[in-house]
Amino acid sequence: MYPEVGRGVVVLKQGFAVLLPNLRRAFFVLFVSTVLGLLTLKRTDEPVVTCSLVNDGPDNYRVLIVGESWASDGKLFPELSKAVSARLGGRGVDACAVAFNGRNSRLLYSELRDKYPRPRLYSLFSGKTPNKVVILNGVNDVIQHVGASAYVEFTKKLVEYFSDVGDVEVIAIPRVNERWFKPPNLFSRMKRNVLRCFYDGCDFQVNDVYRVALWRDHPDLRVIEFDSFIDSFYGHEEFYKFDGVHLTDEYLHKYGKFIGEALTLPRQVAQHR
Repeated sequence: MYPEVGRGVVVLKQGFAVLLPNLRRAFFVLFVSTVLGLLTLKRTDEPVVTCSLVNDGPDNYRVLIVGESWASDGKLFPELSKAVSARLGGRGVDACAVAFNGRNSRLLYSELRDKYPRPRLYSLFSGKTPNKVVILNGVNDVIQHVGASAYVEFTKKLVEYFSDVGDVEVIAIPRVNERWFKPPNLFSRMKRNVLRCFYDGCDFQVNDVYRVALWRDHPDLRVIEFDSFIDSFYGHEEFYKFDGVHLTDEYLHKYGKFIGEALTLPRQVAQHR
C-alpha cells in the first residue's frame, strides 16, 4: 500500500471516529422529534351523528350513545331502539349516536368537550337531558396501545362528564384482532410500535389488562359485558370485516339489538307498561 493511501485511510477512520457520536446524537434527536410529532397528530374529521326514533310519543325514553367508530353510520339502529321500546311495553324511544372515528378515550373525551359539549348533545333531544348514556370506547385504546392507565382515567372522565344524567353505562372493550391489526400507514405503525413497548411491555394483546385495570380502579362503574355478545375474535372471524377491528354491517345491527337488551332500565321506567 502506498504511504499516502495508508495515511488517507487513517485520516478517514479518525474522522468517522469523531463524527460517529455526533451522528448518533443527531439520529436520536431526529427519532425523538419524529415520535413526539406522531404523538401530537390529531384527526380533523367531524363526529358522525345518527338518530333513530321508534314509536314516537309524548314521553319518549331518550338514549344517547357516545363512542368511536362502532357507533358510526347508524348501524346500531333501529334494532337498539326497538329492543328498548319492546322492554318498555312499546314506549317511544329516541336514540342518538355520536361517533368520533379513530379516537382513543383521551381524544374522545377532549373532542367531545370541544366539538359536542352537553348543550349541543342535548339539542339532539330538543334540549332535554337523556335518560340514559352509553359509552362505547376502548377499541382504539388497545390497538393504539395508549396504556391501561390512560384508558381507565379517560373512561372515568367520560362517565363523570355526564354526571347530570346520572344513568351512564360503559360497554367493556370489544374483542378485536389485536395481534394482526394493520395500521393504515407507516406513521401509525411507527407510533403504535413505540407506544406498545413503552406502555404495554411490547405485548400485542392487552384487552384483558385494560379491562381488569378499569374494574380494579373503578368497581363502581356500571359495565355491560361485551363477552356476552362475542367472547373472542378467534373462532368468530366471520363476524368482522377484513381489518379484524370492525364488525360487519350485519353484526353491527345485531350488536345494536344486544345493547338494547342489555341496558339496565330503572324499575319505575320498566313498569311503564
